[in-house]
Parts: sequence; structure tokens; C-alpha cells
Amino acid sequence: MNMRLKAMKKHIFFCGSEHCEGQESSEVMEAVKEKLVEAGIHKEIKLSKTNCLGLCGNGPFALVYPDGIWYYNLTTDDAERIVMEHLVNNEPVEELIMHRISAT
Repeated sequence: MNMRLKAMKKHIFFCGSEHCEGQESSEVMEAVKEKLVEAGIHKEIKLSKTNCLGLCGNGPFALVYPDGIWYYNLTTDDAERIVMEHLVNNEPVEELIMHRISAT
């Protein structure tokens, strides 16, 4: 198995649709990437830009897998909170959550 996959704990999908790109999705993704490096967990978290995630109107969006957490209306200022609270301390940032995918 690929060593990168063995180290990966979470995967964050950022909407890369034309609409979200117009709302600075790439900038938010880059800010999260920078905060992951600062926190020293960049090898544990995979970031991917996707096509449309189908929830236009409240972007930029990010989906954290396997947690099933959909964050919305993200700004670069939200990056540190998502990384430190959710990805480091395992406490999702409640006021940024649009939806949770239930495991049941």
C-alpha cells in the first residue's frame, strides 16, 4: 500500500465549480493547506478540489471525509479554526457546518 495512504487520516474536498471559484474557493483551500503545514499535520490530511458539489449559493464549500461534515460560506479566516478545532482537536466548528452526513 502507498505510504501516503497509510498516513492519511482525513480527506477534505473543496468545491472547484465556477461559482465557488468566483467566491474564492482556491484561496480558502490554500489557506487550509498553509495551516495544515503550520500545525504539522499536512501529511495526514489530503486536500482535493472537486467539480461542483451541488450546493451552489452558499459557497465556498468543503466536505471533510470520513466525518461527513459539510462546511459552507468559508473564508480564508475560517482556515485556522477548521484546522485547529476540527482536524487537530477533533471538534467540528459548529457555526460553519451546513450539514452532517449521518452514519446511520
